[in-house]
Amino acid sequence: MSNSEAAPTPITTGTSKASRSRREVILRDLDAHGRVEVSELAITLGVAEETVRRDLKALEQSGHLARAHGGAIRASRVVPELGWLAQTEHEVHPVARAAAALIPQQGNVFIGAGDIAEDLASLLPNSQDLHVVTNSIPVALAASRNPEIVVYNLGGLVDPSDASQSGQWAREDLGRLRLDLAFLSPEGMTPDGSLTATTPKSAAILGEVVRTAKRTVLMASGSRLQPKGLVKFAQLADIGYAVVDDRCGEAFHTLATEAGVSVTVAARLTTSSAAVRPDAGTSQPFDDPNISPKSATPEESNS
Repeated sequence: MSNSEAAPTPITTGTSKASRSRREVILRDLDAHGRVEVSELAITLGVAEETVRRDLKALEQSGHLARAHGGAIRASRVVPELGWLAQTEHEVHPVARAAAALIPQQGNVFIGAGDIAEDLASLLPNSQDLHVVTNSIPVALAASRNPEIVVYNLGGLVDPSDASQSGQWAREDLGRLRLDLAFLSPEGMTPDGSLTATTPKSAAILGEVVRTAKRTVLMASGSRLQPKGLVKFAQLADIGYAVVDDRCGEAFHTLATEAGVSVTVAARLTTSSAAVRPDAGTSQPFDDPNISPKSATPEESNS
């Protein structure tokens, strides 16, 4: 019997008082939101991310949750699936749901890497005139589950931490494309509004996307707007629109106002609305009647 099927072991077993306290907070947060992120928990608990990872590992071993990329989900929501494309069922991140309302019915749309991006890729409208480009293998797989959508995956060096692609190969592919809209999640943001990435290679890709796309949407939870990350790739002023959750601080909203960035604060999801998929993209604010993906698809831009 797997951990998700067995009765969870009480968290009081063989743990210190501090560990029990942290893990109780983690489980309360998980129960409230359906998913927790390592970076956010580290801030909430005031501990190192490695400490949070150890707590999540222990809670997974005791049957309380299932670890996922960057965090964890409820153990009861893990759905076994045969074949090469295993997946999990969980509440869609509220930022992804709000961002999905901005996707048009047609055009060339770039979606970056990360948990929110993967959720966004599962919410794309059914449209043969929508072309999705990504440097993330998980995002490409999620988007390709919709048979109506044309999906292009950049080549390049694969980062084992999140299966994103970067390097010269990916940059060359990206340089040949025309992008109408891009959705990106940074690793962090400095106090002066510089958006950061984890590595120089990932920063190069994100910076090129911001320069190439007609419009860019920033997607971030509160933990992704903290001063972390190694390399700057853009300024907040380079981003026209941001979708964030309610954990973003007042400092971000002040910077966004000063930079002229429109901000949407995503509402937290309820269980009843978590699995709903939009039937179509929105007409506001990014539908453009002049966008014709057939006149400049990634393949045709090579000629």
